[in-house]
Amino acid sequence: MTGFAYSGDYNIVPAVADKSVETAFFVQDDWKVTPRLTVNLGLRYEWSNPYTERFNRSQFSDFTGDTGINIPGLGEIMGTTIFATSSRRSVPVDRNNWAPRLGFAYQLTPNTVLRGGAGLFYGMNVATNFQYAGTAFRKSSQIKFTTDNYQTQNAHFEDVFPDGFSGPQGTQYGQLALWGLGNGNDLGTQTARNAEIYQWNIGLQRLLPGNIVIAADYSANRSTHLPWAGTSSTRNRNFLPSAARDAAINNPEGLSASDYLGENVPNPFQCFFTTVASPGSYCPSTPTFNVPDSVYNNDEIPRINLMRPYPQFDGSFEGLPLLAANSWYNSLQVRFQKRTSHYLSFEGNYTFSKATDDSSSGSNAWLGNLGADNPQALDQLRREHGISANDTTHRFTLATVFDIPVGRGRWIGGGMNRVMDGILGGWSLDTFLTFQSGQPIPIVMANARLADGNQRPNVLCSQLRSGLSYTQAAITQGSYFNAADGGSDPSGCFADPGDQVAGNAPRHFSNLRGDGIRNLDASLSKEFTIKESMKLQIRAEMFNATNTPRFAFPDIGFGNESFGQVTSTTGNFRKMQFGARFQF
Repeated sequence: MTGFAYSGDYNIVPAVADKSVETAFFVQDDWKVTPRLTVNLGLRYEWSNPYTERFNRSQFSDFTGDTGINIPGLGEIMGTTIFATSSRRSVPVDRNNWAPRLGFAYQLTPNTVLRGGAGLFYGMNVATNFQYAGTAFRKSSQIKFTTDNYQTQNAHFEDVFPDGFSGPQGTQYGQLALWGLGNGNDLGTQTARNAEIYQWNIGLQRLLPGNIVIAADYSANRSTHLPWAGTSSTRNRNFLPSAARDAAINNPEGLSASDYLGENVPNPFQCFFTTVASPGSYCPSTPTFNVPDSVYNNDEIPRINLMRPYPQFDGSFEGLPLLAANSWYNSLQVRFQKRTSHYLSFEGNYTFSKATDDSSSGSNAWLGNLGADNPQALDQLRREHGISANDTTHRFTLATVFDIPVGRGRWIGGGMNRVMDGILGGWSLDTFLTFQSGQPIPIVMANARLADGNQRPNVLCSQLRSGLSYTQAAITQGSYFNAADGGSDPSGCFADPGDQVAGNAPRHFSNLRGDGIRNLDASLSKEFTIKESMKLQIRAEMFNATNTPRFAFPDIGFGNESFGQVTSTTGNFRKMQFGARFQF
């Protein structure tokens, strides 16, 4: 109402014409070594051509590029931009993707088979599909409502850019593109390496009486070179180093760490943007840049900008995410199947597993709570390994087909007339049952104070769950989290680690789980034979037939009044549909 907003942006995004190509070749052969042993051998070779833009509106962030400019107190300014040309239109291609495969089946007895296999697979390249031109060809300008940490107002709704506004730069500044602005570019100079996925399994399968087949398998995989988190973490290389954060905590002025980082200090880059009274020896004879909407025109800028590794940018300096995350998966899988007999057939699976990783969100950090997966300290990534957000310890599924034994030629009413058979006979009931453990819960700071990192709280208790079940927490609006020491505060097991201090909480808690899946789908169907070439089928289907809710994660923001409360479901309510199909 006062026109003094907290933040705002103005965005110009041009259309693009991107193209990428996937290419693969493979050879494969089955070799029957003996009557009881069959071996399958294969070799695949593939590569992904990272996307190119038809009009070369792409750019590549060179994080080690030397600008040739040295500023006293800051040293050599590193970090340059390379624009696409006819000879360099994409990031380097990963051409080392050889993928051998091996499988075997050995008949131990007439009813028992031992099977196993191993193979190397490759994930989709993170640079084969994108939506944006390079940052210099688009413009996202932050509206500076204040330039002195909200002490006074700068921009107003009537004049959001009081110092002027310039459109996208294009290539006019060459390797020094986007100085004085954030450089949220999408590509770097490193090879767009495909994730490597090593998979292996071994198991026994046996045929039992009653047409029942049962199998037990150990199945595992190890993945390397995964993208580390998504759009908002390791893409940015212009983050505050841990050493600089420690210096802010122990600053000589006695300020809080955040105030020290946000305090305005003399701007050594000002002479590159506007004429100054006393230029330094490193200053150009005339200003280099015409960027009126940059705070780098001002006498002072926030201290944090000068403590980051690329101080020429007002914010991020980005490229592809780091392709160095890892994951492990181990599981016991029991499968069973009963072939149709006595009107009944079923097939099911039980999986007992564990998944750990460095980063669970891949390139999709914006999905649900996966934004909480982003690292705390981007220069201490080894601390991020832990239980995966996708870990589900137990999963059981059962699919059943029951031909109701009523009708002509069936166990009950085998001789009934055609009219009664058309009404009562020939129905089939299908069900699909799923039980699954809940997934690990992350806990984050509701009011984080960790520049360039995803701050998590400190953990004070070993027992983090309260005595309430998910359903009880939803009904009573009590906290799902333990209050500790018999108190009533659900945040009792957690604590604020402090200003600019990383907490000791893991990315996700293996002993704090969300609601699991308890779901039954069912369908009832009947087929009418009108004559030999014509059939009519009718179906009634119910999804989540028991209307069992699956509750969403509780409020995971430590510091919120509703911390730990379960306030919503995932939308998995009962749905019914009816259909008919005429086949001729």
